[in-house]
Amino acid sequence: MKIIESLGIHSEVYSPIMQDLLQLEASLKPFHCGVLSPSSVYSVVNKRTNDFSIDKRKVLVDVIRKQYEGITLPKKVNANIKKLALSNTATITTGHQLNVFSGPLFFWYKILDVINAVERLQKNDNKHHYVPVFWMASEDHDIEEINHFFLGEQKVYWDSPKGGPVGRLTTANFQRLYDELLPIWGSSKVGKELLDLFALCYLESHNLSDATRKLVDQLFGKYGLVIVDGDAPELKALFSPILKKELIGQITYNKVLQTNKALEKTIDQFTPQVNPREINLFYLSKNKRVRIVKTKDGFTTSDSEHSWEQDEIIKELDQHPERFSPNALLRPIYQEFILPNLGYVGGGGELAYWLQLKTTFQAFDVSYPLLQHRSVLLLMSEKQLKKCTKLGLPLSDLFMPKASFINKRVRHISDIDIDFSSQLRVLQDQFENLRFLAELTDKSFLGAVNAQEKKQLNGLRALEKRLLKAQRITLQDQIIRITDIQNALFPNGKLQERTAHFSNFLSDRPIATFTRDLKEVLKSCTEGLYIVQH
Repeated sequence: MKIIESLGIHSEVYSPIMQDLLQLEASLKPFHCGVLSPSSVYSVVNKRTNDFSIDKRKVLVDVIRKQYEGITLPKKVNANIKKLALSNTATITTGHQLNVFSGPLFFWYKILDVINAVERLQKNDNKHHYVPVFWMASEDHDIEEINHFFLGEQKVYWDSPKGGPVGRLTTANFQRLYDELLPIWGSSKVGKELLDLFALCYLESHNLSDATRKLVDQLFGKYGLVIVDGDAPELKALFSPILKKELIGQITYNKVLQTNKALEKTIDQFTPQVNPREINLFYLSKNKRVRIVKTKDGFTTSDSEHSWEQDEIIKELDQHPERFSPNALLRPIYQEFILPNLGYVGGGGELAYWLQLKTTFQAFDVSYPLLQHRSVLLLMSEKQLKKCTKLGLPLSDLFMPKASFINKRVRHISDIDIDFSSQLRVLQDQFENLRFLAELTDKSFLGAVNAQEKKQLNGLRALEKRLLKAQRITLQDQIIRITDIQNALFPNGKLQERTAHFSNFLSDRPIATFTRDLKEVLKSCTEGLYIVQH
């Protein structure tokens, strides 16, 4: 793999709020504590490690070891778990849903970014240990987001059981999915490796959390990545003081609303990534994960199966902390409370709701991490790159919306000048002169002048569209070639990283080689969009 081109903070990929964060706009600084870099980490690592108690470290290490039971620990993972017990160890973390067989490509980018960040930090600091962590979002319950992956345009679907946290779902019916993959992958050496990996993780596990842990460990364990599942009674018990504050004081609701109002004043057309609820907790029972709702008499679940007065729900929390599950806004608080963490690596949507949370962290007296936007890559084959070169197609144009992309290319390759911008400007200048004459003579004519201007401008734009349409027909063969490239690189009209599966890019490489090559490329990526030949 090699980097072909860097397109910077591309406006078609990065939202305005992410552009402001990456460019460290002063207006956004009140909403975060800085971005992840060696200098920013080294300035806070002493305080963070000193504030994280040895007792909490012991509980964390015991839980992690228990969760890894049945897995032969890679040497670096075992060493890193031991380091977590030491007072001078900190973590860099990313998290993700339990997508079947890793899901889309950005899952890989997030994890490898964390591993690379830890290696950079460790290289220049012999006083502290840095451990890469993957936090499994095992308590989510939106199964439709994780129960499939794409092989080209084919959607490979797991007919999953329903209800409750996804991590607890049984993997008993994965044999059917394996049988579906057998004819797709079974004939090649790489295909056999994929099938063996799938079987090891999904056919030899009891639930989706165990399967995902095995998968992530198989893919990234050699680099020392430690996997943590927050769905653990011991970790929930540690977090219970925060949960009590949430139940009694509705802290997240009040603080996030306050922050949202401040963001609305700071950012044009700000839309909250996540909206808070009065109580940002779920209750887990049997095969359900249901919202806890505040009532005038106390609390109830959204399905009305459980209800408590305040002292009763506090008693339930004390006795059964494992039954309480943070939602998307409270989960970052939980993660940072449980880990001696310095930085979080996430996508634009994730970091957008982290920006809503700084005052909530402060209210709970939990350290807020440094933030890093995960890498954004477009993987292209040598054949695709040669086609773009032959067609004179700038790679940045590929990220344009399809209609704009086609129109721009038609204008570029057409023998006829189809850009009416200059004619439109001339027409607008003429009507500006007419308005001036109307002002000098009879102002009542202004309305007629403006109406005529609108009519003629619309007519000229309509002519331009008709000419473009006619040229699209004339140049149909060339348009098909360029749109075929865009369609291949943006499956279903989405960024490649959001739908494409890693198996599509292995060629004849073993999975470990693909992982190593991708990791090396990502080492050279900083902020912004990169185009990579795979």
